[in-house]
Amino acid sequence: MTRRADSACGSGAPRRGRLLPARLAAPAAVLLIALALLALAGPAGAIYRPGDDWRHIETTLKALGRRPPRTPVVYLLGGSAARECITTERNWSAQIAALGGGRVRALDFGSSSQAFKHGLTIVRAAPAVPSIVLIGLNVGRYTSIPPRDVTRSAAPFTRTGSVYDPHRFHVGDQLSDAAKRGIVSTWMRVKYPRFRRRYAGDAAVLRELIALCQERGFYPVLVELPLNLRIVGHAWDAPRARYRRGARAAAAAYGIPYADFVARAGLVSSDFVDVSHLVEPGRAKYQRRLSRLVVAKLKQYGLAQ
Repeated sequence: MTRRADSACGSGAPRRGRLLPARLAAPAAVLLIALALLALAGPAGAIYRPGDDWRHIETTLKALGRRPPRTPVVYLLGGSAARECITTERNWSAQIAALGGGRVRALDFGSSSQAFKHGLTIVRAAPAVPSIVLIGLNVGRYTSIPPRDVTRSAAPFTRTGSVYDPHRFHVGDQLSDAAKRGIVSTWMRVKYPRFRRRYAGDAAVLRELIALCQERGFYPVLVELPLNLRIVGHAWDAPRARYRRGARAAAAAYGIPYADFVARAGLVSSDFVDVSHLVEPGRAKYQRRLSRLVVAKLKQYGLAQ
């Protein structure tokens, strides 16, 4: 899978592994940063490989099918922006419990260039237990071209195999604000025509996904994924207004929530590697808001244990 396939907005973001800025090189500063990041990072020694996110979905669904959870499940669906927007699934589940939502199994099923049609496959395969399905929204959901045969690009996970690390982007990988603005203008030139061509079809599949969740007895919630509003500004007003208008109409038609807390999450440009993918500080900010939303819905639907 190429780096292009990993960005809903065509970030071309750098690979993992760049060093932290030199001004943070003092031993005390490095130690403090390391301790902070260890609290938010993925499993020790884990490295994100192309296709890991897709394999994680497949492997987890098979495991859930063999042994359905005894607690409610929370699924987050979306592209790579969704994959990068929480710290770890274990941390997210614990945070939901700490905020009063009770014991849940919270799963980040964000994966590179995931389209709404893949959500249909996921929901059909999900076990028949009480579940909240967070359907992530951004402009990339209407332009995604999923990588071909991505789950075959490396060996699948096994119980004793590799540890899944969902994060491809980290502190130190951030592009400059100038480069981020370049992504914004490139998207309008390259991907906005695709958005216009595909919008009606993708909007119809979104409604189909909502209906399927309800048919299975699940609780779908539409939620806006992270966006670097400081950099994007008003440049994407037309596509954003179009899909948001359609999403709100779908939410009203099916009687489900539509949540947008991005502007209130305290995100700044340095929280993003580009315009849609968060790094460590931003993940903690967004995840806490997302957890609060989940807790409110667990209580509303009588699922908080």
